[in-house]
Amino acid sequence: MFGVAATGAMIVAALLSIDTGTAAEPINPASVYVIDGDTIDLGGERFRLVGLDTPETYDPQCAYEKALGDEATRRLRELIGSGELVELIVLPGRDRNDRGLARLYIGRADVAGILIGEGLAREYNGGRRQGWC
Repeated sequence: MFGVAATGAMIVAALLSIDTGTAAEPINPASVYVIDGDTIDLGGERFRLVGLDTPETYDPQCAYEKALGDEATRRLRELIGSGELVELIVLPGRDRNDRGLARLYIGRADVAGILIGEGLAREYNGGRRQGWC
């Protein structure tokens, strides 16, 4: 009999091994304009970075949210300009603001994990978002 942990590990391994046919494409860091901590513009097309939510900078609910949002934006710009390989995976679909959906990698690390790990973002996979104030 497999234990719950072993069964869960097998399911996660199977999901991670699924080939979605989507490959990360290297992009020129100079062509990326950072809108905020979870939105970029690439060649005139806006992309919502998936897997994370950063504080709002354009319509924040409090000064703390604005300050943290500005820091997340600054950090994303810093990561993109770090000299590391910058890759983008464009995902199917669009968000409610008609932005494309994408994952951004810096030096093969998902930006979502970096910003979440640094306390500048929260994990987000759709649905209602938590407030920052």
